[in-house]
Amino acid sequence: MIIASVCVDNPSKEIDRLFDYIVPENLKEQIKIGMRVIVPFGTSNRLIQAVVLDIKEEQECEIVYKEIYDIADEEVVLSNDLIQLAYFMKKNYFCTLSEAIFSILPPEVHFKEQIEARLIREDYDVSKREAKFLSLLSREKYLKIDLSTINLKRSDLISLKNRGIIDLKVGIRQNTSKKTIELCRLKNLIKADEIINNNRLKQQKRVVEYLIDKGSEVALSQIIEELECTRSVIKALVDKDVVEIIEKEVYRDVAADYVHYPRHSLTLTQRKAIEDILSSYKSGRRVTLIRGVTGCGKTEIYLNLVEHFLNQDYGAIVLVPEISLTPQTVERFKGRFGDKVAILHSRLSEGERYDEWRRISRGIAKVVVGARSAVFAPVVNLKLIIIDEEHEYSYKSELNPKYLTKDVAEFRVNLLDGLLVLGSATPSIESYYNVSKGHYNLVEIDERIGDSTLPEVKIVDMRNELASGNKLIFSRELYNSIEENLRNNKQTILFLNRRGYSTFVSCRQCGYVCKCSNCDVSLTYHISSNTLECHYCGQKVNVPNLCPKCGSKYIKYFGAGTEKIEQEVKRLFSGARVIRMDMDTTRKKGEHERLYRLFKEHKADILIGTQMISKGMDFKNVTLVGVIAADTTLNLPDFRAAERTFQLLVQVAGRAGRGTDKGKVIIQTYEPDHYSIQLAAVQNYNEFYRKEIEIRRLLNNPPFTDLTYFLFTSNREDELINVCKLIEYNIKRVLPKDFTILGPTPNFISKIKNTYRWNMVIKGNIINYIELIDKIIYDNTRSTSVKYSIDINPYSLI
Repeated sequence: MIIASVCVDNPSKEIDRLFDYIVPENLKEQIKIGMRVIVPFGTSNRLIQAVVLDIKEEQECEIVYKEIYDIADEEVVLSNDLIQLAYFMKKNYFCTLSEAIFSILPPEVHFKEQIEARLIREDYDVSKREAKFLSLLSREKYLKIDLSTINLKRSDLISLKNRGIIDLKVGIRQNTSKKTIELCRLKNLIKADEIINNNRLKQQKRVVEYLIDKGSEVALSQIIEELECTRSVIKALVDKDVVEIIEKEVYRDVAADYVHYPRHSLTLTQRKAIEDILSSYKSGRRVTLIRGVTGCGKTEIYLNLVEHFLNQDYGAIVLVPEISLTPQTVERFKGRFGDKVAILHSRLSEGERYDEWRRISRGIAKVVVGARSAVFAPVVNLKLIIIDEEHEYSYKSELNPKYLTKDVAEFRVNLLDGLLVLGSATPSIESYYNVSKGHYNLVEIDERIGDSTLPEVKIVDMRNELASGNKLIFSRELYNSIEENLRNNKQTILFLNRRGYSTFVSCRQCGYVCKCSNCDVSLTYHISSNTLECHYCGQKVNVPNLCPKCGSKYIKYFGAGTEKIEQEVKRLFSGARVIRMDMDTTRKKGEHERLYRLFKEHKADILIGTQMISKGMDFKNVTLVGVIAADTTLNLPDFRAAERTFQLLVQVAGRAGRGTDKGKVIIQTYEPDHYSIQLAAVQNYNEFYRKEIEIRRLLNNPPFTDLTYFLFTSNREDELINVCKLIEYNIKRVLPKDFTILGPTPNFISKIKNTYRWNMVIKGNIINYIELIDKIIYDNTRSTSVKYSIDINPYSLI
């Protein structure tokens, strides 16, 4: 008999293994490794999806196997390299194989079991819970059942069925289905002639003549619209065997509207960069890091590399860190390569993502542009992966598996003998360290293309502004520069990495701060809704007129977010056309693209935004960038705080002066002497790297060691504290003394959604001890309310 070993869609650690199923006779020719199947699982034989990872032949034995219920796809979903990638992720990111496998698959292709019930007889003796459920059923038709709403377990339904009270139908339902259209075509030309010669059937005659004129299949909706006829006219032709209607699968259009993006003449520097990358690749080096100043033309290098591999019938993946960058990147890649490009990001509808995935796996689309998860795209003959703005923290997943995109990409290109290109004006410290160790090839570009030059940067000490009597959000320098820019019909970008109107609301008499009742954070005031909102759990409350603590009326708004900047700009520069781009204004589908195009087409003068506008945006008419508060990320309790600040400032400064006019950047700060701000102002990455790497070395932080982050959560604070201390004691007993254990301590945000949070950090090469540590934690939390997660080399400790 043929046995298929499958990975079921269940992330539980207790069942982190493969399960064997018999392949039924009728499926033997169809089932292949990498294919999705539907299997009965558990004691109740619930139908769930699984992926076949092995097929073997076994002699008849005493083991009683279950049979595969059905196949979910007619084609292989996971190629061999993606299956190997899943095992790599399981090992390196300490997740279950199921979590790895089903994170590679897009969520749109997941299946759910569908249960339907019908009443058979009414003379029954049942419990009150069962009676309440049975009152919903009828004998005439089946009712769809949602177990989460009927207060019965699956076993209760089976019991009712076994007692002859109800009948059950169990099937499967996919989240997303194929899109089809009805096409009409001629079936019988002799009978068609009879219709044409029959003057009494004028409507039918018009339809037949229309189909003859088109000479091919035509969409039914098109015929009805253009001929202004009814569906019954066409049905009459179908009944007479003159035409036939067929269903045809079509793909949903993701970016149908794009204009041709011409090839640009490469500069000598760009040509040398491409030659260096390709010659290094031919010599066996799989990874190249491009450190290129903002505006140096990295995108054109990417386009030429993709074209080079496309000409050899290979595929490519191009990753961008922010959805806000996708419109611009899609515009260029679609404009150059047309329908060969597929797009994958979270703002697509389920149907759109499903169609794009299948276009890619079928080899119709050879180039994929998308955000982090697009690194898993099943590109046929994949040979090139490009990660733009490779330093960005959004490339690190915060959910299991907690993968780092460039590690996943490097594993794929090594498997496929491919090339990985990392690009950034401010590479991560770890990437540049890999260059110094000879692991990565390096290409450096220190000048912008064309006539554009790096912008002039001024640092404004806001302490002096306050001392001189200026209490505005804008320094005098920034205010005057905005005014001048508006007079000259130039565009301005204002950056503040904090959304909302005010960062907190406080009582000036007693010091009370309005905080979220579910989370250990202050509530942010949003003027558009006139509410206080929690940016962690979403709680909204009305603004108090009196202090809830002392009854004082002296309630005041403190701090500023993008919403407040927008209001101030409109107040101070009344004639300016203003756009705000942050999480609040881009929630709706298509808003990123709409706002991007508005600003690109100069239908707005000032763009205000968070970090989503700080990188990649290429607006030729922007000559001024203002950084409202450069200290936002500087004092966070994270060893990467200085690096993050430097990167943000360099990236946002790079939006200025990308055309022929000289750019200007004004950085407002209360810490003007900090090295990250000083070096960002002159865009001196190499000096910043030298300072930062020495600090990392002295403190034994990555890249000199592994750093493993443990987060413990519970809704019972006392139990959480006791369990954490017990875990610390047991881990110290088994780890060598050269490891450093920090904590456990309360997290920087100690409570979210009424769940308390503690954390612990271990420094050291932990890979050989991680399973032992996980067992210790599992044993100490198993019978408690405490849950935990493990993240090796996280990008944030907050």
